[in-house]
Amino acid sequence: MQLLKYLLNILNKHNVKGYLVGGVIRDYLLERKTKDIDIVADNKVGVIAREFSDLINGSFVILDQDRHIYRVVTKKFNYDFAPIIGNSIQKDLLRRDFTINALACDIGSIDLKKSINIIPKIIDPTGGKGDLEKKIIRVVNRKVFKEDPLRLLRGIRFRAELDFALDSKTERLLKRDSQLITEVASERIKEELIKIMAADKAADNLNYLENKGALLSNLIPEVEKMKEIGECKYHIEDIWTHSLYTVEQLEKLLKENFWNKQVTDDKIPILKLAALFHDIGKLWTKEVIDGEIHFYNHHKKGAKKVITILRQFAFSRCEIKYIKKTIRYHMRPLSLYSADNLTQKGKYRFFRAAKGVVSDVCLLAAADILATKLWNGCEEEIADNLDFIKRLISDTEEIKQRVSQPLLTGYDVMELLDLEEGPQVGRILDEVREAQARRKINNRKEAIEYLDELK
Repeated sequence: MQLLKYLLNILNKHNVKGYLVGGVIRDYLLERKTKDIDIVADNKVGVIAREFSDLINGSFVILDQDRHIYRVVTKKFNYDFAPIIGNSIQKDLLRRDFTINALACDIGSIDLKKSINIIPKIIDPTGGKGDLEKKIIRVVNRKVFKEDPLRLLRGIRFRAELDFALDSKTERLLKRDSQLITEVASERIKEELIKIMAADKAADNLNYLENKGALLSNLIPEVEKMKEIGECKYHIEDIWTHSLYTVEQLEKLLKENFWNKQVTDDKIPILKLAALFHDIGKLWTKEVIDGEIHFYNHHKKGAKKVITILRQFAFSRCEIKYIKKTIRYHMRPLSLYSADNLTQKGKYRFFRAAKGVVSDVCLLAAADILATKLWNGCEEEIADNLDFIKRLISDTEEIKQRVSQPLLTGYDVMELLDLEEGPQVGRILDEVREAQARRKINNRKEAIEYLDELK
């Protein structure tokens, strides 16, 4: 409240009208926490934003110099400043996307002395308050998606975050204008996709955006192909259906304390993306052998092919590496389960290959197993599969602890074996680490003795 008081003083000093608009009002009415506060002013937007930033020691960012849009960042909130479009706040609101966002409040009317019910009067020219009560997402006008096609995804993002429904008119317009999504900048698309994946019921919302307007396949043509193949010895369903069900099972696992601890919150949206595309390699690996359909090495192919998809949406190198790696190794836990004689060596090599994402890979593998066996009526092994994966996580964590303190350095190897610097030194160090992980050596003395055996 104190920061709004500062803002009001600045507005009054410059004789400028300012309004809280959009999401902050919507979330206030829904009693939801919000981090983003949108403000429009009828004059001197840049001056107001700069003075506000200086007064509260925020970070001042120019978002769009030509359109006079600015952001002030603090630890708790992002304040976005923009000019009123049109010559009144009512006309400005009529240019917005959905009625639940076409809401505003004159900052000067806010009762800053109250802790609740601080907004006495809300400007609502489109019936947004009523739609909030009905839990409906409704476009402000028929041109909403044409004016900014990103709103096609935003509508479904609000559906995901608020658990609301799009009204029938909005659904028809979404279907009519869905192909316009290809005109949107990749960075903006990625941001909305991540928000959809971060919300609950991601599989339902992905299915909705595809069924209502083919939004995903307009952006990623491979999605349409995923609906056409996938049936084999282990699956009666196509890849798309299986992938959505895997995302659904992943969300269910994340509600359990054990599995939730295996992945950090910031990784959950991109792990869901990995789940969505974990079998995409099957599009390029289908073959029929002795009358049976196989998809050999689809995990390897998928890990390569997903890179192109992710790059077109401006995912970072770290995000791409994470998704690629989880897809590449998602089959390994089940392979280890099926091994005739699983050894510490096998576990170590999985740990080394999936280093940094072992638990994430195991979580995806567990979701994949659940999706496959529940859908195909093969439930008898599920409990054993999941128990094994839990033990595998525990075993690899122990391996991680065992090799966290190297027993020898590269210089040790060069000196003790009289070697020059080069790849051979690295290979020997790998052998030492593997022996350490397998409990064959436990201290520096044993490591040196182990080197003598390698001479």
